[in-house]
Amino acid sequence: MSSTHIMIIGAGVGGLAFAQGLKRRNIPFSVSERDGFLDSRLQGYRIKVFGDMKAKLNELLTPEAWTTFEATCAQTLLGETNLNAADASITACRRARLPPGAPLPYTVDRGLLRQALMTGIESSVHFGKQFDRYELVEGGVKAFFRDGSVECGTLLVGADGSHSAVRRQFLPGMDAIDTGVCCVYGKSPLGAELQARFPKKHRRWITVIRDQTPTIQSIISGDGPVTLVSEPCHFTNRESYSYLPDDYVHWGILFRKDSLALGDQELDEALKQDSPGLALDITGEWDPSIRSLIELQDKSLTSGMRVYSADSKIQDWTSSAHVTVLGDAVHVMSPSGGVGAVAALNDAFELMRAITHEGISTESISRYEQRMKGFAEVCIRRSNAAGAKMLDLPLV
Repeated sequence: MSSTHIMIIGAGVGGLAFAQGLKRRNIPFSVSERDGFLDSRLQGYRIKVFGDMKAKLNELLTPEAWTTFEATCAQTLLGETNLNAADASITACRRARLPPGAPLPYTVDRGLLRQALMTGIESSVHFGKQFDRYELVEGGVKAFFRDGSVECGTLLVGADGSHSAVRRQFLPGMDAIDTGVCCVYGKSPLGAELQARFPKKHRRWITVIRDQTPTIQSIISGDGPVTLVSEPCHFTNRESYSYLPDDYVHWGILFRKDSLALGDQELDEALKQDSPGLALDITGEWDPSIRSLIELQDKSLTSGMRVYSADSKIQDWTSSAHVTVLGDAVHVMSPSGGVGAVAALNDAFELMRAITHEGISTESISRYEQRMKGFAEVCIRRSNAAGAKMLDLPLV
């Protein structure tokens, strides 16, 4: 193949950020996404983007996309309040302080970030196009899709999430670990009723609410604690960006799957079909002021899932000049560390740097993958440590 063409499978945060970098450098690309449109599925958590990653993201994005990204971020307030779930008493509270000269991080709504990352590349992103398999050919790779179409390119990038079809073919057997933890996450509109019932001191910044296991239950059934993490999201540029949502409180509940005494099939059904009810059930004995956050949830925006994680020592593999992976496709991690999306953005930057400075070859892709794994392993260990602390789990 004489000309470069990069095929990205998956229009998540990492895939779109990488596409932005290609657009900025006039490198031909296409993005294929199995979902029918950008917001087909709930987008999960808010993201914090700190100094070093801000610089990397700025280097990836086109100026137009960067402007949209900055303008659609939520306000950032640094600090943490810890609450006892049973009586809403404050057990700890402290304002966070950045090192001298460090810029304030961005607080990002994941869905809005994906919208910003679509800026200027809309015609190159193809929704409703599900990847099936690939074949290596002389000088490149062929991608086959479920609709019967075939695309040829120089490099295939699997950015298609934790159930990656690209990874299954490229790295068979590299499956994520079931951590035994589940998460239900959602958003509660910050309207008058929530403001009246959920005290202002509980929504200053990040709030961590902990439901410690009653002693006898922990002895008899091995129940673990439940932890809820919340953060308010306030937006200021609605006049220029009318699609910005009303202010809300984002929250996520982490709990051990054995706390519910449900079989695997029952658990999966509850997480998929009644995550709002599951959130209400889990918090049933909590203080009414805290429980109001769950009672006033927007049920259409609540979702549940099992938590999977890659091993903290990512296995090595033989690199290819024509196929690689990034983000959750290769290093999914627990949301408890809050760094999964940041790791995907870092991958996008590192892959772009490798291609820009070294071209596309087995050697350049191998060097990218080594840097990617090194950064991801740090993030996985951080996520594991956070989960262990929140749920009294052994550190792995």
